[in-house]
Amino acid sequence: MISSLEGRIALVTGCTGGIGSEITRTLTEAGATVIGADLPADAGSWSGSEYLQLDVTDEASWQSAIGAVEQKHGRLDVLVHVAGIVVVEKMENTTLEQWRKQMAVNVDGVFLGTKVSAQLLRRSGETLPHGASVVVISSVAGKIGSPLHVGYCTSKGAVTLFVKACAMEFSALGYKVRVNSVHPSGVKTGMVDHILQRIVDNGFANSVEEAAAGLAPAHPIGRMADPIDVAKTVRFLASDEAGYMHGSELLVDGGFTAQ
Repeated sequence: MISSLEGRIALVTGCTGGIGSEITRTLTEAGATVIGADLPADAGSWSGSEYLQLDVTDEASWQSAIGAVEQKHGRLDVLVHVAGIVVVEKMENTTLEQWRKQMAVNVDGVFLGTKVSAQLLRRSGETLPHGASVVVISSVAGKIGSPLHVGYCTSKGAVTLFVKACAMEFSALGYKVRVNSVHPSGVKTGMVDHILQRIVDNGFANSVEEAAAGLAPAHPIGRMADPIDVAKTVRFLASDEAGYMHGSELLVDGGFTAQ
């Protein structure tokens, strides 16, 4: 049985990427009205019904986006933070600009969006049996370390603990807003090709084919994740079926971190 989101208003950042577009489609199928938000001025090939331009690193951009959602819909029931970037580089060669860019998108973006939307989520949550829902796409990189991903791991570790602290604060304030994180391992999206090439460039594999050959076997389940594997988990957390999930981490990693 598909978790129902009938009548819910959801905002998904990073909606034009592989994971974000699949989350948008999955939430829509479950009955939600989904507003997609991303950096490009237009949605390009994204097929959702509502689109907002959003720079997740800019507070004014968030205020404009949330204001538009409130003006049109009067509520926000689900906020999904998907927008993120990865710099694949040796720590010693990582520039301060690269480091700060990852933190700005992966950490500041989650903080700003949750901050700006908190009161709208709170008011919406009061009308729902299990409250509103914030879902943050973190990563297994927020749980374990990985070479060439020092900045990325740091950023995902930060948002993992942000989720827990934010969940505790919302509860202490009496807000009916659940906050949870999802932790995928390797997901088959366009970003993988970039990562594989950077692995080769940094001397950790002799070819893209060699680097790619090790991905599926690294997962005990025998394959990388598809975007739908992540999207179905988000759908669950956004729904009333996850009404007792709060400050939780859901690993969607095919057993990767169980080894």
